[in-house]
Amino acid sequence: MLADPPTTITVPTSTARRLKLYKTGGRTYAEILEEFMDAVPPRDFLAWAEHELTRPAISYGTARRRLGLPAR
Repeated sequence: MLADPPTTITVPTSTARRLKLYKTGGRTYAEILEEFMDAVPPRDFLAWAEHELTRPAISYGTARRRLGLPAR
């Protein structure tokens, strides 16, 4: 039995597709995710997340315009 048993993490198909782009050279998904997590310390990530949560909400139409998409 493994000392650190694997688990399942559900991600959107689009995220899984993007993650596969990083899976080169025989690297595992665990190694890729560890590399990403090592690049951004948890404290920095949490500070970013808290900042994002304090931003005021915007309307759907405003978000589309900011992304350069036509308004619906």
